[in-house]
Amino acid sequence: MREHLRVGAMAVAAVSALALSGCGRSSGGGSADPGITDTTVKLGAFSPLSGPGAVASTATKGSQAYFKYLNAEKGGVTFADGKTRKIDYTVYDSQNSPAVALQETRKLVERDKVFATYGDNGTATNLAVRDYLNQQKTPQLFLVGGASAFGADSAKYPWTMPWQLDYLSQGKAMGQYLVKTKPSAKIAVLYQNDDYGKDYVKGFKEGLGAKASQIVKESSYELTDSTVNNQISNLKDSGADTFADFSIDKFTTQAIKQSAALDWHPLHLLGSSGTAVVPATGALGKGIISTAYLKVVTDPTLATDPAVTEYRRIIGKYAGAGVPADDQGVVYGVAEAQTLEHVLEQTKAPTRTALMDAAKSIKGYVCPLLLNGMTVDTSPTDYFPLQQSQVREFDGKTWELKGGVIDAAAG
Repeated sequence: MREHLRVGAMAVAAVSALALSGCGRSSGGGSADPGITDTTVKLGAFSPLSGPGAVASTATKGSQAYFKYLNAEKGGVTFADGKTRKIDYTVYDSQNSPAVALQETRKLVERDKVFATYGDNGTATNLAVRDYLNQQKTPQLFLVGGASAFGADSAKYPWTMPWQLDYLSQGKAMGQYLVKTKPSAKIAVLYQNDDYGKDYVKGFKEGLGAKASQIVKESSYELTDSTVNNQISNLKDSGADTFADFSIDKFTTQAIKQSAALDWHPLHLLGSSGTAVVPATGALGKGIISTAYLKVVTDPTLATDPAVTEYRRIIGKYAGAGVPADDQGVVYGVAEAQTLEHVLEQTKAPTRTALMDAAKSIKGYVCPLLLNGMTVDTSPTDYFPLQQSQVREFDGKTWELKGGVIDAAAG
């Protein structure tokens, strides 16, 4: 225990010393900052490449494949200063550990001299490195994490910007949908007891408005729990006819199977981070409602969609073995990388300040893999690139979109 405490203290001291020295800081002027030349730009990230959270690394692999495509077929990205630069992207394994993520981030900034971090993967791990990167004035751009704090705290953390639709907005959209389609619902709620689950519940209640009083039971679980079977039994006993389920991975699978085993068949609303396991449940998952903002590449109606066709070509040619094009996490990684490409094209000087200026000035960018009618928009006071979603329903084989685009920012 002492050794761990001693190492932790040393790490804190080192970070403090670096903050004082200004190592890695942006000049803010016209001369190039670390990690960028006339021909290359160095980006870095951490991602859970091993361990129980490795399933989330498919987003990282999607981005890696897209950067390989850009370098091979376009020679890189042409910035607004007229220079075309190839992307040098270094990814380290965070093991889903905040301490490891901080260690690897320091390596990226201090040893590898990256221009920016892009696509750092994981909510808790991104929170762990946010202070350090902002002290160093190194962009923490388009991180993979849906906690609303990443966009809401932009005044304090101006170098940090998420990409994905935050959980608060997704929960709000689901609440709004329920009010319109089942206004007399008796609602039971299951949520993961962390920022993910709590943000979803908060947004869901905002979307419900006065109907939030119709929640008859709430139950949470910890990531360390073995099952949620007891929670599902208790929620069923509440008499609810609607199940708002903000679980992920194995817990989502358990919730679906346990509900069936108990012969409980409520309207099942599911947070988007739990949807990856739904197709494997087949008929048991039929009727599940969730939200989406990315095109579902397994949707038969999108088989000839130009964006989906090009996406499949890129993954087939540039992704490594074992990176399935059907994985929506890979789709996410490519869509996020396409948005970064757009930002780099708007970057007027080889500086971190210019990069963040471009990231804070996205106006109506139509990312090819977003659902039709959705755009990416930011401003110096709005660090939420995506705030639109659409409701979808699982038909036992694939997801079917329902209704129109819901704009959480407007609702």
